Amino acid sequence: MSPGNRPPIGFITAYVPQEILHAAGFTPVFIFHTPEDRGYARAHLPGFTCWVAASALDQALAGKLDGMAGMALAHTCDTIQGLTDIWRRNVPGIPLLHFGMPLQLERPSARAYLLAELRSLCERIQALTSRPISANALRESIALYNHARASARRLYARAADLAPTDLYRHVRAALQAPDVATDGKAQDAGSKTYDTGGKAQEAEGPRIVLVGPELGDPALFEVLEQARARVVGDLFDMGERYFASDAAEDGDPLEALADRLLALVPTPTKHHGQRIRTAHLLALVRERNAHGVIFARQKFCDPHGFDTAQQARVLRQAGVPYLVVELEQASQAGQLRTRVEAFTEMLTHG
Repeated sequence: MSPGNRPPIGFITAYVPQEILHAAGFTPVFIFHTPEDRGYARAHLPGFTCWVAASALDQALAGKLDGMAGMALAHTCDTIQGLTDIWRRNVPGIPLLHFGMPLQLERPSARAYLLAELRSLCERIQALTSRPISANALRESIALYNHARASARRLYARAADLAPTDLYRHVRAALQAPDVATDGKAQDAGSKTYDTGGKAQEAEGPRIVLVGPELGDPALFEVLEQARARVVGDLFDMGERYFASDAAEDGDPLEALADRLLALVPTPTKHHGQRIRTAHLLALVRERNAHGVIFARQKFCDPHGFDTAQQARVLRQAGVPYLVVELEQASQAGQLRTRVEAFTEMLTHG
């Protein structure tokens, strides 16, 4: 089946196994939040619901996702769990595929639980499509996404040489279709790099690591570019950590997918005794010679709110400057510009 013949299937949350959806004949497409608020979601969700969940429901109720063959969600936070039931009642035309994800990722029972959930997900997709998902199809999809992840890792390896808006554009494209991520020419086309004028790149602007859910607001990347800052890495749920691990291309494909998901640096809704988020962030800052960290969390996102407090404490102890910005559905470009410019100016001049 050619990519053009694959109907799109939406997904949100950072633990959805795209390979299973692809092997079933779909093109998984991450549903990004949008600045539009048509008011449809607010009839079903409280006002303190995060932008990520509210926007997905708003888009669906407004008919903007009518071309989707379904929507896939992995269990993360209470908001996403609540969205599952609301979606099934109010968006019957877009079937919802939800599966459980263990919370304590290092426990011996986590792998068995996740494998059972992945098998159940395959069975429900097969019931939806009336087509089997073969082991060979899964292995082919794993190979495709491994290649796409390798391409994304190469992109992050040269992130400091890219304008922040181009980094955002390429990472966003990688979450829309694996063929985009594997096309090196597409990544290079139209990319802007900083003109150093023969001077050391280090002098061009502060090196920043970003932390938050998804990719944040594109306005943040625009402001960083205007401030001549460089994004040298991130700890976004749907950013660098998402592309960090591959799945084995031999053996049982579902076991390979389970092992990949368990090997990732956990999001704030999960826990792993050896893969600690604070240690990972501090190591990332040091490896990339970052001058500072910007936390870009969505308003009303409690998991990232608690995570920010823990991460900030570790950064203070290590003497790493940081800035916390809270993103909302309405554009915050003006406020972002003021705060980010002040932060980067401080990093540049001490």
